[in-house]
Amino acid sequence: MQVLIAHGDASARAAFARVAARVAAHGLEVVESDDGQETLQLLLAADGPRLAVVDWDLPGLDGLEVCRLVSQFDDPASPYVILLARGSQSLVEGLDAGAGDCVRTPVDAEELRARIDAGRRLVERFAPCDVCTASLEAELKAFGEDDEDDDGFTGGATLDSVLIAE
Repeated sequence: MQVLIAHGDASARAAFARVAARVAAHGLEVVESDDGQETLQLLLAADGPRLAVVDWDLPGLDGLEVCRLVSQFDDPASPYVILLARGSQSLVEGLDAGAGDCVRTPVDAEELRARIDAGRRLVERFAPCDVCTASLEAELKAFGEDDEDDDGFTGGATLDSVLIAE
């Protein structure tokens, strides 16, 4: 799994990447970005990071807007974003914009490590659901190829139609 560290300041980005690397024992690969547009592109890529630490004050597209845009996609595989806020920036506003977590900087390195690890666990819990859904969809497709079975379903059943029908 990849974790994206997005911060406009190279030294801060390196410090946050070192904290994230402490979670690397769980298989995290650190990816870095220094601006909001690149961060958004990485997060929306099909094979992009599912976990990110994003600074509110990113150049170009700020972290708050990145959270808003990412959260517009109603996708269970949407990235879990930890938004870094400073001073008067509202943690509530960050969470309302779609951040999974929001923390005020400066942040204790161990607290950030624990938040990244908690985000990793959350993302990993949803990963098996994608596999189960794909498996169920394949079974339903095969099931739907029959014209009609004894159970009353006709061809073309989908997971949603079965869940709704029940």
